[in-house]
Amino acid sequence: MVAEDHSDPARHEGPAQRYRRLFGSGESTERTVFFSDAVFAIAMTLLVLELILPADLDPAQLDAALRAHLPPFLAYVLSFAVIGTAWMSHHRRFTVILRYDRRLQWLNLLSLFFVALLPMPTSLLSDYGGGSSPWPVALYAAVTAAVYASLNLVWVHAWHAGLMASVVDAALYHYVLRALLPAPAVFALSIPVAFWDPVLATWTWALIVPAAVADRWWLRRPSRG
Repeated sequence: MVAEDHSDPARHEGPAQRYRRLFGSGESTERTVFFSDAVFAIAMTLLVLELILPADLDPAQLDAALRAHLPPFLAYVLSFAVIGTAWMSHHRRFTVILRYDRRLQWLNLLSLFFVALLPMPTSLLSDYGGGSSPWPVALYAAVTAAVYASLNLVWVHAWHAGLMASVVDAALYHYVLRALLPAPAVFALSIPVAFWDPVLATWTWALIVPAAVADRWWLRRPSRG
């Protein structure tokens, strides 16, 4: 009688367990990064479609058409900056996120969902942002805050799941996490303001610059104690 071999637990796994073990994690994030870069690039390209002037425009109407395109252009600049800074943050973080698991991939897809969605509220903001309705401004602020917040969720999970390079210690982890907080915080706080005064809410977005500068100064100050 041949004794049953218990030395290899993998032999007793079912298909579902083997699937999770073999395909649920990996040692390379290359394909994740390539796919993410493509989504960022497509979202940036879609933004510019709002700026295309009609081909049959009368030359006498050109000045008026350009003035009418000023709000879409400003919305384009803002959203390009949002997507651009989000891409730079994603790119930098994935230089030290070396491995992946299923949750990291889902969180990354969640982040890309909001990135790909951003052209829609951008169009809504450029067309109706100057009106009395709070929804164009509130929706834009909500999606933009979600773009940055979801990037931080990716970072938090990668740290706790041990998916990062060993050079990332607790101090660097918290520094990177804090560095991206001013933008989503300001956008999120502007949402209730939009229901009081939509135009004022858009002006509050300018607070991102001094908030980011102050936060970087705080993070870079010498440690005491």
